[in-house]
Amino acid sequence: MSSANTHSAADSALGYYYQAVYALRLLLLDHEEACVSIESWDDVYLEKRDRRELHQLKHSLDTTKKIGIKSRGVWRTLTIWLDYCKHQDLSQSRFVLATVAALQPGSPLECLRSDNADRADLVKALIEEAERVRDERQKAKESGKPESKWPHADRSADCARFLEATPVERDSLLKHVTMCPSSFNIGQAKSEIGKILGKLVPASVIQELTKHLLAWWDRQVVETLTGERTDPLHAEEVRAEVVRRAAILLDNGFFEDTDTYYGQIEPSAPGVMHQLDFINATRSQRDRSAPIEMAARAQRAAWMKADMSKATAILNYDKILIKEWSYRFGEKVDNCEGADDATKMSHGRSLLDWSHFNAPHEVRRIDPKYENPDLIRGSYLYLSGSGSVGWHPDYVDLLRAALDEKKGRK
Repeated sequence: MSSANTHSAADSALGYYYQAVYALRLLLLDHEEACVSIESWDDVYLEKRDRRELHQLKHSLDTTKKIGIKSRGVWRTLTIWLDYCKHQDLSQSRFVLATVAALQPGSPLECLRSDNADRADLVKALIEEAERVRDERQKAKESGKPESKWPHADRSADCARFLEATPVERDSLLKHVTMCPSSFNIGQAKSEIGKILGKLVPASVIQELTKHLLAWWDRQVVETLTGERTDPLHAEEVRAEVVRRAAILLDNGFFEDTDTYYGQIEPSAPGVMHQLDFINATRSQRDRSAPIEMAARAQRAAWMKADMSKATAILNYDKILIKEWSYRFGEKVDNCEGADDATKMSHGRSLLDWSHFNAPHEVRRIDPKYENPDLIRGSYLYLSGSGSVGWHPDYVDLLRAALDEKKGRK
């Protein structure tokens, strides 16, 4: 692939991504009952109650570009909007041309920067430019030049479309048009979103929140474009996601949520129940074990779903839990040397009670702000399922034998 084609593909891809970021910015700025669609009526289509906004975006990585009345993008946009007006009511519509390019000094388009400025001179200038394009192409045709040599091929059809429109159609459209030159470019996307979030959340979480919000938004947009999602993208969703992720970051990511995934959690692993059998666990020990173990797994799942990097933190915390358990377990083994099985079971029940009643006060928390003691209790039970910890002094041999017996039955 040539260098020029590579740049062209990159510009196109970034242009599509720019639409997504621009749409997110709209919802963050105008979040009362608003929703957006991407690549529907226009690049970005915003609805708020009865109001509709069509945003046509012109993105470029070239920061030196200027836009004026001769720019192809202006004429292409006018054609799109005139076609839209043929089928839709303009009374509640607003049209926005947002471009990274700066406006050419003295351009007749300057009036579009204000909703209330008179558009008469602009209409006149557009008609004159469209007629000039038409006349110069006609002159080239009459001179015998092949059509491929006629000037203004990139906007001749759009100029013709503008001339075909009635004076009322032109005036009505341009009264509802706003232009936003020198808009942010894709390289400034994180900064632009971060500035808005700075008005909503503490400064300490803005950088990380921006990264997570954009990643979540990218997924929503992809599902919209692939048809996996048929509903528009709503401001309420964005606001809820901002609040949720900000809360997670303010809590260092260790927030309280054992309910969201509890219903999706599989029953406790066979090893958990085997370990209780080895020590002849009491009824109260058995009754509390399964729900606490499942709740701990649900909490761990919630953390990892919100932030995959938490998987490493949880793994490291498991090592701490195992290390603290190993000190107590070593003592139980020493105390049970030469003892009968009833004595070993008794020491095992005592160690299980330690994991429930004492460990939450003696073992360091996963985070100082996270106070639910059931995480430690349930995590010890979860770890017992894999044999990482155990209660009976001989649990390793007993668990291996139980699992081997199960395999043999299969």
